[in-house]
Amino acid sequence: MKFYKRLLLTLIVCSISISAFALSVEAYGSDNNIPYSFEVPGYPNFNYTKAEYRGNSGTNVPWKVNFTYSQEGTGTVMQYFLSGPWWSKRSDYKNVKQGSGAKYYHAYDTAKNMNVALAASNNNITENKYRISGLWDEESAKHTFNDYN
Repeated sequence: MKFYKRLLLTLIVCSISISAFALSVEAYGSDNNIPYSFEVPGYPNFNYTKAEYRGNSGTNVPWKVNFTYSQEGTGTVMQYFLSGPWWSKRSDYKNVKQGSGAKYYHAYDTAKNMNVALAASNNNITENKYRISGLWDEESAKHTFNDYN
């Protein structure tokens, strides 16, 4: 009888542990597709999305941008980066081509446990303003990085 009680207790503990692990992987292991749409002012000024909380993931977890629409035209380029409190830069500038799909980039090690926003600027020296939109994620699932593409 002791054997069966011990076996049942072991199965229950294992079951709870596996469930807790699965839930933590699911929360961390998926991409959020947060819609963004805003007007980018003339160069060199930036505009920003609403901030989202980036947890304690460090540099091994990318941020994502999928630049789907630009009023400037198909295939145009905008500079994106993560912005932290007081407009501090929390990643390198990344030139992203409209329509190129989801891109995944490294954040700085300082971009953790804080609210960050997606920032964008036109890559051309122009006074024109353009509306842009797409999807982003401050802390995506682990993916191959596009930093060097």
